[in-house]
Amino acid sequence: MGQTSKMHATVYMGPGQLEYREMEIPSLGDGDILVKVKRALTCGTDVKTYRRGHPKYNPPTLFGHEFAGEIISTGSGVDRFEPGMRVVAANTAPCNVCYYCKRGQQNLCSDLLVNLGAFAEYIRVPELIVQQSTFVIPDHLEDVEAAAMEPLACVVHGQDLLKIQTGESVVIIGAGGPIGLMHLQLALKQGASPIIAIDLSENRLKTATKLGATLSLNPEVDDVLEEVHEITDGRGADVVIESAGSLKAWESAIDLVRKGGRVQWFGGLPGGTDITLDTVRVHYDELTLHGVYHATPLSFERAFRLIEGGVIDISSLITDVVPLAQLEDALLSMFQGESIKMAINPEG
Repeated sequence: MGQTSKMHATVYMGPGQLEYREMEIPSLGDGDILVKVKRALTCGTDVKTYRRGHPKYNPPTLFGHEFAGEIISTGSGVDRFEPGMRVVAANTAPCNVCYYCKRGQQNLCSDLLVNLGAFAEYIRVPELIVQQSTFVIPDHLEDVEAAAMEPLACVVHGQDLLKIQTGESVVIIGAGGPIGLMHLQLALKQGASPIIAIDLSENRLKTATKLGATLSLNPEVDDVLEEVHEITDGRGADVVIESAGSLKAWESAIDLVRKGGRVQWFGGLPGGTDITLDTVRVHYDELTLHGVYHATPLSFERAFRLIEGGVIDISSLITDVVPLAQLEDALLSMFQGESIKMAINPEG
């Protein structure tokens, strides 16, 4: 294969602990492919996992799940891909036979295969992901753009549930983060108007404005409730998307939605967190409240097509490119609001 038997990789050891290790390059089973990572992206989930842990990650474990790269070798039986191809792959694959998969809810699969390890020089893509959600990157598309397929797939899935209609008003809390900015762009493509972006970072709000937000608000400066009611003729927004991942944001989403409106809680909270709701408001105002988790193979395919066609501007979300050894600094930069999304170069 033309490479040494060792690679550099980042291992998640638990909250606040990452290790940079030299490890064996993953071996391949039938149907697998080995990809040399060209670009891996930091994600809000990576930041939260690094800071406080994750209910589905049992450390020590390889880390990172958004990447694009070049196929180095393929396992027996792989016929659609070959060495030298640039590809992007999902980080999960459903079994397609369990109760949830049979009902079109593959993101809730009882036996969901999860593949981590994008923060490394090489990553093995298992057969199920190769079969269901791996795509060849066209020549006109940069690796860093293709690598954003996974978070965009989650946004696509979330907005499929929301069913945003042309002319509906949308509030996005945490709009300056990568997920919020993807929600903003996709809502615009759905014909939403006005779209109100809410974030604590002025730099991130500038990006939201650049990408098409009708109004950008900072809760530390602006009276958000008053501003949202003013732009929606006193009703509140048709749709509120929470992508900040904070308890206050979850609860304030209820205040900003109109009677009969929809709230989507996208940003995850620590396990065991309780929220306070005005049950009279939920009941008599007939609010629709729902969580959203991950994506389906169809969401991945549609997200890839959106990026491939230039429908979603990914380059505006990438703040900088740093070497793998600086991953920890990149995650802290995201947490502090200094950056939106960082690209990791394993070769740098």
